[in-house]
Amino acid sequence: MMKAQKSILEFLDYRITKFEYINASFKEIKNINYEVLINTKIGKPVLEDKSNKYLSRLDLDIQIKGKSGRTVPVKVKCSISGLFSASTEINEEEFLKLCSTSGFANLIMISRSVIISFTSQTGNKPIVLPLINLLKTYEKRFKEGNIKKGD
Repeated sequence: MMKAQKSILEFLDYRITKFEYINASFKEIKNINYEVLINTKIGKPVLEDKSNKYLSRLDLDIQIKGKSGRTVPVKVKCSISGLFSASTEINEEEFLKLCSTSGFANLIMISRSVIISFTSQTGNKPIVLPLINLLKTYEKRFKEGNIKKGD
């Protein structure tokens, strides 16, 4: 076994800020294809004087559309905010990189759990959020011009 290395990024707290579930069908629909859209936002890092740490709020919006043919009978919207910090052993740019990868990966895991838990209690098949490749998602957004550096 390998000794796990603790990340310099600390996950301080989170809140689910919005959750919306719509299922417009009373019958079970087979062959639903789920499209997942995400929007990420990193707040401006603040250097806390007392602890000499960077602090930043991350906001993640997830939208899931369950399509069956031309109809969209299932929709889920989940918004979550998380508070992260790191010591000033790293610079602000490195802190933002950690937030944009590890920070959002943690928020996605929590959102996945919330979505599975809620949808499993609706009497329908639970919706399982797939694993998301954040690096490829960011690359695509940069290529499409939908994101600015620092976004």
